[in-house]
Amino acid sequence: MIAHTIVQALVQARLADLHDQARRDALARAARRARRARRQPATYRATALLAALTQARIPRRRPLSARREG
Repeated sequence: MIAHTIVQALVQARLADLHDQARRDALARAARRARRARRQPATYRATALLAALTQARIPRRRPLSARREG
């Protein structure tokens, strides 16, 4: 039969291993969320606003058909 102190030491080692594994998993999840957050595209409103500002700076040309008529 295994002595009580040996069983207790094995249980403590296993518990410490599980805690380390849980800590590593939590860090991996946090890193994955951070990577996904950086890859997320801009929201629709931000994209629409940027497009409107960009188009406001570019002078509009008349269509080719309007140039021929006039």
